[in-house]
Parts: sequence; C-alpha cells; structure tokens
Amino acid sequence: MDHRSGYRIAATASVKSDIVKGCVDDLNGFDATARLHEIRANPLMLNDEPDSPRVLHLSLYCYKSFPARIFHALCLKDGINSSALFFKNNFTNDHLPITDHELELAAELVGKLKPDVILMSIMAPYAVAARQLAKKLRGVTDSVFVVGGKYPTIVPHESLEFADYACKGEGDLTMLRINQRLREGRDLRGIKGLWYKDDQDNVVDMDQDVLYQDMDDIPYPAIDEAQMYFIEKNHLEIVDPEIYDEDVLVMAGRGCVYLCSYCVNSLLIPMNRGNGRFVRLRTPDHVMEELDYRMKKYLDPRTVTFNDEVFGVFDEWVKEFAAAYKERCKLPFECELVPRLIKEHNVVLLADAGMNSLHFGVQSGQDEIRKEVMHRPGNNEELVEKAAMLRKNGIQPQYDIILDNPFDTPESLAVALGLLLDFGTPINLNTYKMQYFPHYPFTNMALEAGHISEEDVSDEKVAESVLYNMVYRPKFPALNRRDYLENCIYLIPWHGPVIRKMIISLQKKHNPLLGFAATLVARIRYWQDFQHVGLVVWARRIILGVRCLLRGDFSMLADRVRNVIKKTRYQQPHTGRLSVR
Repeated sequence: MDHRSGYRIAATASVKSDIVKGCVDDLNGFDATARLHEIRANPLMLNDEPDSPRVLHLSLYCYKSFPARIFHALCLKDGINSSALFFKNNFTNDHLPITDHELELAAELVGKLKPDVILMSIMAPYAVAARQLAKKLRGVTDSVFVVGGKYPTIVPHESLEFADYACKGEGDLTMLRINQRLREGRDLRGIKGLWYKDDQDNVVDMDQDVLYQDMDDIPYPAIDEAQMYFIEKNHLEIVDPEIYDEDVLVMAGRGCVYLCSYCVNSLLIPMNRGNGRFVRLRTPDHVMEELDYRMKKYLDPRTVTFNDEVFGVFDEWVKEFAAAYKERCKLPFECELVPRLIKEHNVVLLADAGMNSLHFGVQSGQDEIRKEVMHRPGNNEELVEKAAMLRKNGIQPQYDIILDNPFDTPESLAVALGLLLDFGTPINLNTYKMQYFPHYPFTNMALEAGHISEEDVSDEKVAESVLYNMVYRPKFPALNRRDYLENCIYLIPWHGPVIRKMIISLQKKHNPLLGFAATLVARIRYWQDFQHVGLVVWARRIILGVRCLLRGDFSMLADRVRNVIKKTRYQQPHTGRLSVR
C-alpha cells in the first residue's frame, strides 16, 4: 500500500468554480509583524470609544477555544472594541443541539454589539452549525463574516458558501491586518491568507501567511476579560466558566513533527513547507507568565495540563522550563508526547518539577497497522519499554487508542489486547472512535478500500459522528469476535480479577456467549464512568459507601460525600484530550 503523499490530495482540487490567483495589497506599508511585537506588552484594555472598530470573535461548541480567546486578547491589545461569544460547549458524545432560543440570544447580542466584522473559528464537525448560525445572524446584521480555523484552512472555497472571507492558515498577522483595514475604513480584499469571491463569483486564492515564529509575541488566551459571552442550555452568561475549572489548560507552543494519517497535521505540515518552522515553542518565562495570569483568575486550580502535541522534546528548553515551573508553580501537571520522543533524562527533570502524568498515543495495538495505515512511528516493544520507564520515574502513563478502525481485524485487536495487558495495572486508557474527516489521508485510504462511502464524509455525517460518538461507545450486541474484542479493549481499565480473566480468555479464543457478557459489562462501564447514568452511578456510590461503613473508614466516606456534593450539571467526566486548538 502506498501510505504517504499519494493520499494527501489538495482539497481545492475538487473545486467546481474557477479559482483565480489574487494580488496582495500592502495596506499602505502596514507592517503586521512589527505591530504584533509592538503591542506585546499592552494591557488587555477595552477601547469603547464610539469610533473604535468593533469585532466579534465567535467560537462553536468550545468554551475553552484557544483561537477565540487568543484573538480576543490580541484585539484588546491592539486597541479594538473586541467581544467574544462562545456559542455552545463541548459535552463529549452528548453535544446539545442548537435551539431556536439560543439562536435568538445570539442574534440579540449581535444586534446590541453591532460588530463591523464577525470572525468565526470553525472545525470540520461544526461546519453545519456554523452555516445555521451565520444564516441567523445575517438576518440581523450587515457585518462582514470571516471564518478561520482548520475547516477553512483545508477547504477555503467551501467556507465561502456562507462567509465573505475565509482565512487559510494561522491568522495572527491576518487579524492585525483586518484591524488596520477597519481603522482605514477599507474592505478586506487583498489581505494575504484571506480568500474571497470576486464580483464574477470566482474564488480568489490569497495563498496563506507565514508561520509566525516568535511565540512570545502571541498573547495567551483571555480568561474572564471584558465582553466575553457564553450561550448554552438556553442561557446567556457573562461570567467565564473557565474560572471555575480545576484543570488549567495551557499550550507551550504550536505544531507537531509527525504526519499521522488520521490527523489534520498530515495536511497542515505539507501545506506549510517553506513557510517557516512548523514546531514553535514559547520561552519558559512566557509560559510561566501565562500561568501567573491564570492563577489569579481561577478560583480553585488543582492541576495544569499542557495541551501541546509535542511537549518536552528539546533538552535545553525542558531544563529551563523544569527549573522555572518548580520554583514558580506548585500544582502538579501533565502533558502529551509521542512515545518515540520520550527521553528519560527529560522525564526525570519534569517529574522533579511536578509532572505526575503523561499521555501518549498507542492508537493501534498492531505494529503494521500503526505504521502502514496510521503513518505513526513506534512498535509495541518500544511502547511497553516507555510505559515501564515512566512508571519507574513516578509518572502515571495515560494511553490513547482509536477503535472502530476499519483496517483492524480480530487478529490485530487480539494483539492490541495483549499490548494493553502488558502495560500492567492500574491503567488509564482513553478510547476514541475513528473519525473520517474530509481530505485526510486515512479517510482517502478508507474510501479507496471501500470501507466507507462519500456520504460518510459529508459535513452532516462528520458532525453527527463527532458530536455523538467521538469517544468510543461499546457496540451492542457484539456477537462477532471483532466487535467484542473492541469492547474488551474499552473494558481494560476495569482490572478486577474476574474481568481480567474474561478478557484474557476472549483474547485467546472465540466465545460469543462470553463476548456478550463482556459487552454487557463494557456498557455498564460506559453508563457509569462516561455518561453518569443515575441508576448505575448511585448503585455504585451506595455500594462504596456501605463498604466504607463496614470498614469503619469514615474519613473516606466523608471525602466521597463531598465529591458528590461538588458535582454540577456542567461538569463532565475525564474523557481524554479533545481539541481546543
């Protein structure tokens, strides 16, 4: 199988309308790079002068959205009357549909704010919602609509079906150029990276901007700043829910070094060759500056999570960061790294600084599928060695694996079970369902092999899958060996002796009846640990409470009661690391 560039097909190759090459307007000599550096130290201050340009940043299904929060901070520093609306939140596998009342709330807010430009950050699963919201807002405003993010970066021409402009690539410099155009009272045509349709309805290709290299010039995400609004469950809130989170989510840089076929970086890295270094890090001092800022905002922070795709790769950076973190932040932290890049001398430094957990992706438990289909480095022997090394240094590994991969077989899943059993117990395992994002190499391979149809990669199907089946749901009734072995993988974190014996037996020999029993237990785990179904959760709580009483462990009982009382309707169980990038 040709498993590399042949499957990375430019999304614009499917454009039916004409694409014409656009010309960049130099904006009267405006230097966005110099401006970005100039405003770096500016405070996050709202410019509410009547003649100040007004922009609204809009995020869909992601309260934590880094792009919306960063651009809101950037515009505040740039002296713009900036607002941010976070429309709907991410409730993994249980996203709530958009209601008519929520659309009315958004329309009323836009009518009140009167933005000159609305900038919407979009990922592929939310393209349908973006169209729905844009249609509603266009009924109450003549604002210019600009879309950015992964979706318009990959398919800028499709984004122009509901937006006036589509930003291809990173938008930090583009945002400043938009601000300058607004100050000058000019339209947005001719800005590098900002695609549009001309008067003849041709798509105008404005290329994409360079990758900005000095990450310390980029503002960190705004937390509970002026004019931030949140709409969910038919309510509009003005207090940032982020301040109530116990987990402080941070990114120390941007980019990845690998081209995994199921990941957007398999498209972004080739797209940006010759455009500057793709992996860029902030200095440790700048990361700590952000943590100081966040600690003043959060009410009760308990842990720090670094959401970078590759964290702790460069030795000198790790040494400087570990020393700074140990001195300035007392919270434990966790991060994510590709197993092949995990180096023990860096793990030792990070563990001493406070790291207690590290995520790494197994993704497939079979070496050939991992390498030839998923385009991911590493083998099972290496994974077991890295997991043992982390445990030796007091670090709890957290493993990610993708199930419902059509290239998996009963044999490859049996190998995957063996690998996960070799990791030992206790085991923290995040199980995701394979998604078919348009134009990704994995999707193209699945289409070519006949595993999926073109309908499966439509915006509507992608939305349905991600909104309601991003994290693996145990299959039912799962009487065939392939299905119940996937359910056994989901069940691995429950490592009681009876369950473990059942999993080992099913790994070795086909037994539909025992497989059905494993499926029932897997469903119970999903209802309890993920969906928090009341009957299952409370049954478990009562059993654990009775055990504490029988043992006379009143301290543990009191802790459990306090934890139950703290639960709110917005809290979600820990399900792994979903994208906020």
